Amino acid sequence: MNRWITLRYHWVFTGLFSILCFIQFEISAQQVKPFPSLVTFGNEQVANGTLAGGCVLILHRGEVVLHEAFGYSDLKSQKPFSKNAPVIVASISKPMLATVLFRLHQSNQLDINAPIDRYLTEYKNAKLADGTPMKRLPSTIELLTHTGGALSFYKEGGRPWFASWTKGKTLAKVVKGYSVKHPFQTAPGTNYAYSGIGTDIAARVGEVASGLPRNEYLLQELSLPLGLTTTAYRETGSAPDNMPTRYLISKESGKLILPKKRDLPEKNHYSSSGGAIISTATDIATWLEMIRNSGTHRGKPYLKPETFAKFVEKSPKGSAVSGGLHAREFDQNGSPSVLGHSGSSGTDCWIDLENNITAVMLTQSGSGASKTMAKKVRATALEWAQNLE
Repeated sequence: MNRWITLRYHWVFTGLFSILCFIQFEISAQQVKPFPSLVTFGNEQVANGTLAGGCVLILHRGEVVLHEAFGYSDLKSQKPFSKNAPVIVASISKPMLATVLFRLHQSNQLDINAPIDRYLTEYKNAKLADGTPMKRLPSTIELLTHTGGALSFYKEGGRPWFASWTKGKTLAKVVKGYSVKHPFQTAPGTNYAYSGIGTDIAARVGEVASGLPRNEYLLQELSLPLGLTTTAYRETGSAPDNMPTRYLISKESGKLILPKKRDLPEKNHYSSSGGAIISTATDIATWLEMIRNSGTHRGKPYLKPETFAKFVEKSPKGSAVSGGLHAREFDQNGSPSVLGHSGSSGTDCWIDLENNITAVMLTQSGSGASKTMAKKVRATALEWAQNLE
């Protein structure tokens, strides 16, 4: 039996176990029924045209206390948004990919501290964009924390997944193209610049180190061991049919509109490594709970203690920790107390380590439209947890 079929069977069985665990949590959630104002607020955002719909999942000490949907998955048909809807998580893909690369590191397939030219020969004798020879290449960790010197997401050319030259190519060919078209801008470790190109390069390092295509090593190292039933890169064979319609806010009218349609990439062909993962609220919460539990999943180590310590280590520059999540708040000792990430499709997730809260908010209405809802989720969940004391 080939590896893919074996992986699928194992995925089904571990996924069923995950679903049973969440059913138990859902029963307790139905008994508690907190946050009625949060669901009402979501429906108000739909009514005023800010959001099409979405879902929110909040856990406290691993127990689900809210898992509800609001609004529509499609405005035209007015099909209700499902709390189990699979969505494009956008930049939440970045720390999910980072988790996989840390797994490859702990199994000695990849050295995340080594310069990337150990794996990518196209970067041998690399020069900066200004022609200066590079004294060293960035490490994978520096790419994951956006301190590797790669072209910024906000600069011209920084979003190559929209460019015609990347269409129909493999990640390997796209990354080779970066070495020519988009050389590193600054010396590694000297500057913070949020970079999807840097994430693509890190993902390609994972392919070389593991000997597997990006989506396959994601399934093998993340989805399968954590029992994530939906999480995969968007490509032929892994994109569900029941996904909500994506929207964005028009700059002219201020209303939700349909963005330009994107073709579904062929299997093992390029899409944004840091923006094209499909997942659900339940899958994301399961992954976040592993992090809240210091790398442990259902009592077993998923990330070893020494790997996890590095995973949550704050980068010297910028707001990211080594595992790609952003440190949003700090405790009195200066250690990250809230870790999270958002996505341009209108997604947000976070872990509050001090209050033992895990939260996921998924919409498909764009980041600008969803910011108010994300802030409401954070404020409401924090107030609820503090009132328990």
